Amino acid sequence: MQHPDYREIGKRFRHTSLWHDEEPLSFPEEGFDLYNLSYHSAHAHYLLGQDAYDCPEHGLRFEGEATTQWPTDAVIENNIHFRYPLVCIRRPSAHVRRQERVLLLLHGLNERSFTKYIPWAYQIGRQTGSAVLLFPLTFHINRVFPDWGRTQRESFLRRKEIGGNENAHLFNAVISERLGDHPERFFWGALQSYWDIVDLLRSIRTGHHPLIEPEARVDLFGFSAGGYVALALLLADEEGIFRDGRGVLFASCASVRDTNLSSRLIVDHMAEVSLMKLFVKYRDRLSTGRLKHWLDHHAEGRWFNCFCGLSPKRTLLDLRLRELAPRLLGITNLNDQVMPPGAMLNALQGIRRDTGVCVEEFDLGIHENPFACHEYTMRDRTLITEFFDQERYGTVFEQFIGKIVNHLSKTG
Repeated sequence: MQHPDYREIGKRFRHTSLWHDEEPLSFPEEGFDLYNLSYHSAHAHYLLGQDAYDCPEHGLRFEGEATTQWPTDAVIENNIHFRYPLVCIRRPSAHVRRQERVLLLLHGLNERSFTKYIPWAYQIGRQTGSAVLLFPLTFHINRVFPDWGRTQRESFLRRKEIGGNENAHLFNAVISERLGDHPERFFWGALQSYWDIVDLLRSIRTGHHPLIEPEARVDLFGFSAGGYVALALLLADEEGIFRDGRGVLFASCASVRDTNLSSRLIVDHMAEVSLMKLFVKYRDRLSTGRLKHWLDHHAEGRWFNCFCGLSPKRTLLDLRLRELAPRLLGITNLNDQVMPPGAMLNALQGIRRDTGVCVEEFDLGIHENPFACHEYTMRDRTLITEFFDQERYGTVFEQFIGKIVNHLSKTG
């Protein structure tokens, strides 16, 4: 497997400030073009900070949900207007511009950039011939409010003062404070991302995407938190958008109750406690009327309910997984402390191992940086900025890519 200079690719991408949809960064030696396409989200109305909320489908209105922060979540401009990268592998016929296959890659929680995903996207795209679209989830990467970076030290000092709050760290302070104060943000942000992606795929199917064919096969790759969104999209399959598309779920989809989200690279302990209280232990007592309605009466909400791991929702998930099994590949990391391998097996294969979903095991580094960092005792700078250790993980990375390419190369 040949490896281009991933660092140089990432550097050129990060340092390009003026983007036009029609003008990519060109990498002729590596054989691909990198676009950064504009996008407008029409679904910020789900987020906190509105005076009132409507459910047109059921003719219901819910009271407003205020926050103490300004601007409120629902009006943060960077989360509404943003750009997403698209890696297009060059083909022999230069006049053929639109891509006939695309892999949608969704990232993990508290991600700051797409840098670590560049090797994944490049190798999968090169070996399958598929374009790879990296979509930023709500309030991640370039969809964040710029002032959060300037106030993260203040957030960190407040989180550090909370008694027994393990893993309070400058890197996770802002997201921990936001989810600690309002854990429901986890669901509403996922819902906005879900419908943003559905809208993006609708634009493809109706021929409005400038670089992807309307009949293109769309596959999904979800890592960590992104895997839940990817699986929900496949489970619901709004309007049959995915047709024969396949899914890869990497270090993801364990029942929320079985995860260990507390990490200095993800969220602190008290934020994890807030999430568990709302979505696992005391959902009915702590949910607003709007949240309870969406979890119980909307398809995308019901699938999220299944991910929490509570019966009888588990039975519903198993039935649908059996239908999707030939199109799904799960990948676990034996050293994963956030998404334990056994919990991921239980979620995707069922506790009786009877869903038929194939799950492959790999011996990798830590969950948050599986191909660069082998333990949490490494320096913060290494944990956060390194993304590919070819000497340590080069061989297993090739095996990892091979399994994915083999799965995505199948049809039906």
